Amino acid sequence: MENENKDLEYPKLRPVEAVPAQQNMICLRDPQGFSDKLVFLPQEAFYIVTLFDGNHSILDIQEAYTRRFGDLLFSDKVRELIDKLDSCLLLESDRFHEVRNRVIKEFNREKVRPATHAGAAYEEKEDKLREQIKGLFESPEGPGLPVVENPSGRLRGLIAPHIDVKRGGVCFAHSYNEYVKESSAKTVIILGIAHIQTKRRFVLTQKDFATPLGVMQADHDFIDGLSGRVKTNFFEDELVHRNEHSIEFQVLFLRYLYDKNDIKIVPILCSAREQDYLGGPLEEDGEFQDFIGGLREVISERTDEVCFIAGVDLSHLGQRFGQNITIDDTFLAWAKEKDTEMIKLILERDAEGFMGLIQGEKDSRNVCGVPAIYTMLKVLDAKSSKLIRYDQAVEDQTQSVVTFMGAGFYDG
Repeated sequence: MENENKDLEYPKLRPVEAVPAQQNMICLRDPQGFSDKLVFLPQEAFYIVTLFDGNHSILDIQEAYTRRFGDLLFSDKVRELIDKLDSCLLLESDRFHEVRNRVIKEFNREKVRPATHAGAAYEEKEDKLREQIKGLFESPEGPGLPVVENPSGRLRGLIAPHIDVKRGGVCFAHSYNEYVKESSAKTVIILGIAHIQTKRRFVLTQKDFATPLGVMQADHDFIDGLSGRVKTNFFEDELVHRNEHSIEFQVLFLRYLYDKNDIKIVPILCSAREQDYLGGPLEEDGEFQDFIGGLREVISERTDEVCFIAGVDLSHLGQRFGQNITIDDTFLAWAKEKDTEMIKLILERDAEGFMGLIQGEKDSRNVCGVPAIYTMLKVLDAKSSKLIRYDQAVEDQTQSVVTFMGAGFYDG
């Protein structure tokens, strides 16, 4: 039956994630979380979907398929694929926009951002979650349970992973063990990564963050002060906070360690658009300077301590990230060597050297933490630093690897 939505005569795929799956299939998923459906496509069907750009009609798609594969493609097959993706909310369509508008209204009404990844990336029940996190600290490779008392107050910034807790848990534990020992800050500025497209370089929210362990309060005075000092509306992309995990995982560990809720957070997502940091010097970018200028002003007027946490990962390499490579010991050693060059610049607090390295490589290693690391280095007031831990998470099924680290930055 012919699709009644005329927009779907020129189908347009939403920004989705495509990852290799078993049996030479491609899995499509919605990183924005409007849909929880996974769509598995064979290579030929995936090719058809790559033409869903809003500019190709169904007839155009049929002709392109025939030129590519030499076989006829009937319009019914294209419409069947369109209907399947539309039912999963993966196309720009009336159906999707109706759902999106409803979700935005619901999110705007909420004062607390829900624990979106509870029950999937980590335990949903409070008692099980406490045992899970405790187990990370007490594991053979862990640092042991930290004691939240008499911190040195030297810590000004921390880098921690944002990979899922199961793969990065030990690195999380070592990072937050250092935080407990060295930070006495009551306000924590968390710089996460927006893994989906944003209009602005930074994304603010005033929402508190829920966890299965209780709510972590946002520092509303700090956020009000920041938004009042900038010209740009950095709340424009606020919905991106709804499903983004890079801040949620940091909040999880903070809430576990500071059970009395005696610290507050400033949740900030940084745009991961490559054009934002590969296109030219950020010193000349008005929106970037607007934000970090406002951030510096608010921090300078605070009488209490402030600490940064950058929730970031490093290199993303392999077939899952569009690179036809094989992961072996030699490749992992090379990846560590390249990461070590980059980490050296980060630990030296050399923001421009770090950015220059990324730009020189054209971000060929997909270092998704770039904007948060660069922002922290530009604002951070620190005199020394150290690497806490470096790890690599290998995914054999997709021949891919993600690297990450923990690092501390101190005032002396």
